[in-house]
Amino acid sequence: MAIKEINGEMLPVNPLRGKKSQAAEKSSSARKDKVELSEEAKTLFEADQTKRVDQIRERLDQGFYSTPEALEKIVTGLLEDLKQTPQE
Repeated sequence: MAIKEINGEMLPVNPLRGKKSQAAEKSSSARKDKVELSEEAKTLFEADQTKRVDQIRERLDQGFYSTPEALEKIVTGLLEDLKQTPQE
């Protein structure tokens, strides 16, 4: 903090007075960004998700995920996800 003397008195000078901080500038510019998906895109996404869930259910019914190879991949993937998740 800089100290400036005015009329014999010592007063603190605020270097941010009248200026936006970098964080404030970033947050205000982030608020301006907007993404809109068309109804067709939303429908395609939902259809793809439904198809994927149906495939997983079918594999569960067939016992696919009960094989040692599948379990190994599942556990490895979960561990990798846990390593990348920020700890609170």
